[in-house]
Order: sequence, then structure tokens, then C-alpha cells
Amino acid sequence: METPAAQGELSHRQHSLLLATVQEFIATAEPVGSQQVAARYSLGVRAAMVRNLMAELESAGYLRQPHTSAGRVPTDRAFRHYVDHVMSVRHLGFEDRSQIELCYSAGPRELGEVMRETSRLLALLTGQAALVMAPRLESIKLERVSFVRLREREVFAIFLAAAGGVHNRLVQTEADHGQEELDRMARYLNEALHGRTLEEAREWIEERLREDRARYDRFMRAALALGGALAERVFPTEVYVEGSAKVADQPEFADHNRLRELLHALEDRSALLELLERSVAHSGLTVSIGSENIDARLASLSVVAASYQNGTMPLGSVAIVGPVRMDYERVIPLVDYTARTLSRLLEH
Repeated sequence: METPAAQGELSHRQHSLLLATVQEFIATAEPVGSQQVAARYSLGVRAAMVRNLMAELESAGYLRQPHTSAGRVPTDRAFRHYVDHVMSVRHLGFEDRSQIELCYSAGPRELGEVMRETSRLLALLTGQAALVMAPRLESIKLERVSFVRLREREVFAIFLAAAGGVHNRLVQTEADHGQEELDRMARYLNEALHGRTLEEAREWIEERLREDRARYDRFMRAALALGGALAERVFPTEVYVEGSAKVADQPEFADHNRLRELLHALEDRSALLELLERSVAHSGLTVSIGSENIDARLASLSVVAASYQNGTMPLGSVAIVGPVRMDYERVIPLVDYTARTLSRLLEH
């Protein structure tokens, strides 16, 4: 007859013991023995019963024993059970909340600086590697655009984002335009595009170009062409990474091969961007544990990520990458609160 654990359902005692075993392993990074956990946690059972319960949890795939004489180590399945429990009771202390609020109370700053400070703050508070994906430019609201004539048929196009940040592009034009005419084009586009996202601006420009007026109105056609060039999808999305060395200091990465694999993964910006994009797509907070990660290089790591947004529109995400043995009880509320605080900042 199968035990409840083998059937995927834990009894109250098994659940309590599993949480205690995971907590002890997170604290010590060493296999956990039955006498050790019975002495340190109020489980209401003796070491002999703990040993039997551990054997049941091992049979069910929640624990494994690296060596016959050693204690037991939680599996990814055990950490998933633990994380699901932590997610339901997450709590962030006053001191951590205050530090996060203080980080964002410094007044107006360039958007890139806010993203960089966010990654530094999370790395400092968690002791793990912190990733921050800057807002995708398609979702950023426009404050204003301007054009500067450089030389014949060459224009420096600039747009200022409402949340801060300046983006620019060199544009080759079909006809030559004087600075006065470029200023008129900028005023025309600013009246129409202010407060729209870059994606909405692109759609508006494409609709105007299909209208009959754009065929014979040279000024309108030239202005729309400049605006369209500025709104094209070629701006790269920035990813800010802090604290890689903090992860490398963890005992899990004493092996040089595992450390090299970790550092390569944290240096691969396209892979990191893909990881953070998935968090944006899911919206809210997600935790991927070890083998749950799509990228095989992250099989010994966990990723705690949360998207931040403007209203209902997801803009980007923040994440912590660390060993599967990370302190989820602390990391999860830190990531969640940081993302929500960043959302409030970008709404203003």
C-alpha cells in the first residue's frame, strides 16, 4: 500500500518535517540527519519516527541521500513544496520595506539609473545575483520628440520617454529639411503622439500614412516618415546584472566547472533577456526551481522573478538568480515588493 507521500499528498507530520528539513538545508548547505532535525525543530515526534518519515519522503522523491552514512538532501520537488508554502504566507519586514522605499525616494532620475540602482539594491538585500530588465521601449510612453539637422538629408531624431530616459537615432531623409521645418514636424508629432506608447505611436503613424492626405501633403508625409523611423523596433532592451560574485561564493559552486557554467549563463545577455521576457509574459511573481528552468545551464539554480507595470501594461521584470538552496522566505517577498514599488514609481 502506498503512503500518502508516494501518492503526492503529504500528511501533516510529513509536511512539517519536510519544511523543517528544507529550512535546515538552506541554513547549513549540508545533508540533514534525523537526530539533527528532531533536536532543532518542534515536530512533536522522536528521532526514530523522524527517520521513518524521512524514509517515506525519500521514497516519494522529496529527499535523497547522497551517501549511505549521510543525512538527506531536499530534491527540486521538495523545494517546490516549500516554495508553494512560502508563497502563501510571504511577509516582508519593516526594515526591508524601508530600504526599498528609500531607494526610490531620491527624486527624478534617468530611467537607466533607476534600473541600475534596483539591481544593486536587490543584490545587496538578498546576497544573490540580481537581474533587472529595463522597460521594453514599445511599452514606454512618449513625452516628446525632436529633430536636429546635422547635414544635407541627415537628421538626428530624439525621443524623451515619460518615465525618463532619452533615446536617439540617426535618420537619412529622402529630401533635405531646414531646422525650422524640422521643428514644425516635431510640434505636429508631439501634439498627436504625446502620452502614447511607442507601439501605439507606430500604429498611429502607419494609419496616417495610409490616408489620402499623406499622398499629396509633402510636409505631413515627411513628418510621418521621420516619426516612423524613430518608432522602428530596433532599440535593444537593456538588462542590468549585479551580484554575480555573490552567487559564485555559495558552497554549491566550489566546483570550478559548475562555477564556469554559472558565470557563462549570467554573461549571456540574450538568454537572460529571454528569461526575463517569460516573467513579463506570465505577469506577477514566478519561481522556477532547478530542473524547472528551460535553460539547461540553470538546472542547479532557481529564479525568482516578478514583472513591474504601468497600470495594467507590463513593462519589464526584476529577478533573483541563486542556488536552489536560496532563502526563498526572504527572497520572494523582496522581489515581489520591489516590483510593486517600481510599478508605483513608473505610474507617476
